[in-house]
Amino acid sequence: MSEQRLRVAILDDFEKVADKVPAYTKLKARADVTILRERLESSEKIVQTLRDFDVLLLMRERTRFSDKEYGQLPGLKLISQTGRTTRHLDLPAATRRGIAVAGTPSDSGSTTKELTIGLILALLRKIPQVNQRMREESWPALTGLMLEGKTVGVLGFGRIGKEVARILKAFDTRLLAYSRSLTPERAAEGGAEAVSMETLLRESDVVTLHIQFNEQTRGIIGAKELALMKPGAYLVNTGRGPLVVEQAMIQALESGRLGGVGLDVYDIEPLPMDHPLRRFDNAILMSHRGYATVEILSERYEQAMENILSFIDRRPVDLLNPEIRDSNKP
Repeated sequence: MSEQRLRVAILDDFEKVADKVPAYTKLKARADVTILRERLESSEKIVQTLRDFDVLLLMRERTRFSDKEYGQLPGLKLISQTGRTTRHLDLPAATRRGIAVAGTPSDSGSTTKELTIGLILALLRKIPQVNQRMREESWPALTGLMLEGKTVGVLGFGRIGKEVARILKAFDTRLLAYSRSLTPERAAEGGAEAVSMETLLRESDVVTLHIQFNEQTRGIIGAKELALMKPGAYLVNTGRGPLVVEQAMIQALESGRLGGVGLDVYDIEPLPMDHPLRRFDNAILMSHRGYATVEILSERYEQAMENILSFIDRRPVDLLNPEIRDSNKP
């Protein structure tokens, strides 16, 4: 393999970071590298564009691959992706076809906790609305709300939720926390009070979602849950879009039940241009930026490229399907 240059495609580098990391120069010296910054919207486009490549470098969750695509990419030997989430990949099918899938270490969640705090402050102080109106009128007289003294409900108290609570504590907030296995002792470690989900929804001025997404948590916030929330309360979701029933959230915004939402994730990504959420000025909409900082993207690209270099040199690679080692491919 080291005698023949591999053809490597780097997908979805929308931020134009991949060719700025040190490993890119090393990889270019060892392989033929193509950076693709246009989103491959369909299965047909994926196959048409990638059929001649041996290795794909993926930014996790941006482009989906199933057995249908694998079957039409006969030269594909390795997928090197950022992170360890594989919901965008049919991992068993890749393994059956002898395609190795490499990942990089999970991040600490620091970027997501920072964005969460930013969204909460932006919602309460109406930062986007004032910023926009400063371009339309002399001196906007929009009043916001203080975060100090408010009750914030943290739904999901894992590594990110607990860190969000720790930061919010510095604002003199009352913190409520819920997750299925949360104990009062562990909640107290993060400065929060462990309560039922119903209590959290009823008493919180702001609810922020940090619960793990799976089929059990899909739609965990629906019409019933939104109706339990205080009139005018705020909802922040930097987890996964399908945690919230989207239509119920839109109806709660229309009725005024929700004072506003801060969203980084959606059912459909990218969010369609004609999506109704774009109509609300009290909906702060981000484009899945939770992890997308220069520091994190650079680190992940560096690690993913080093995995490709290790693959070329037949050195050990951090595989997400290690059983592939038993096949006849590296």
